[in-house]
Amino acid sequence: MADTTGRIPLWLIGTVAGIPVIGSVGVFFY
Repeated sequence: MADTTGRIPLWLIGTVAGIPVIGSVGVFFY
């Protein structure tokens, strides 16, 4: 992952966007 020059890393976007999604799915299927 060396092509993160001047851009936000994709894994960081996935993590930040994935936490609320997983939380919402967890609430829906609780």
